[in-house]
Amino acid sequence: MNRTELTDFVVLNLGHAVTSHHWSNEDISSPFIRLFYVRQGSAVFHLPQGDVSLKGGKMYMLPPYIPHSYQCSPGCDFFYLFVYHQSHTANNLFELYNFPMEVEALPAVELLFENFCTFYQQLHLPTRDAEEFLNHQSYRDYAQAFMRMPLYKRMQLHGMVAIIFSYFMKFATPKVLALDARVAHIIEYIQQHISEPLPVGKLSDEVCMSKLNFIRVFKRVMSTTPLQYVLKKKIQHSQSLLLGTELSVKAIAMAVGFDDVSYFIRLFKQRLGFTPQEYRDKLIG
Repeated sequence: MNRTELTDFVVLNLGHAVTSHHWSNEDISSPFIRLFYVRQGSAVFHLPQGDVSLKGGKMYMLPPYIPHSYQCSPGCDFFYLFVYHQSHTANNLFELYNFPMEVEALPAVELLFENFCTFYQQLHLPTRDAEEFLNHQSYRDYAQAFMRMPLYKRMQLHGMVAIIFSYFMKFATPKVLALDARVAHIIEYIQQHISEPLPVGKLSDEVCMSKLNFIRVFKRVMSTTPLQYVLKKKIQHSQSLLLGTELSVKAIAMAVGFDDVSYFIRLFKQRLGFTPQEYRDKLIG
């Protein structure tokens, strides 16, 4: 499989927030990675697999596309780092590794966040008060601002991302080693051909397997059917396009291999609870 470089990542936001009273947000599913260092206080992530309580002195990572909600108690003091992977076809770290959601944060982490928050105030969300945490300019604007930065500034931010990721990478376990080689090949094939129709028969032919045997092996390894996996990846890719481009919903449907735009919209809403345009409006602002 291809290697993912941290230089493929765009730093969207970096900053510090403190809650003054109970604060919550629901129905989040964004195409970027959310990293938090909790200095003090408490909060809770509500995830499909269960709740995760956030505690002071810990770092947390939410992978892209994970549906979640969260609640913060008054006095929750945290730093945040939002990172977007701009490559739509390369393998991503979350396809290759299982990451812990929580890790211990050494004292150097707080110093790192404090220094970078001082140097890069233009990446802050527009308030230190978490109640207005989501009332900001569009993430697309932040991404474009990052790409306009001088190379040395982007290199510095990539360095920060590498350091923060290293804390999680230390405890990550590779997925690929446990995969059937044929399934590993198909995962990469799907990523590289996400803009095309990908019927199961085409995928089974790619690895010279019968359709029924391919479905059985894929489901054993991936705990889902090939069709459901393809649909998930197409919807995730469309989320990235809704954030990172100005393409119309129709053009995005075509870009992820759907000739029937109405079906794409229905499928998107069924999986995320919003139409593509509603999702873009919510995410972009």
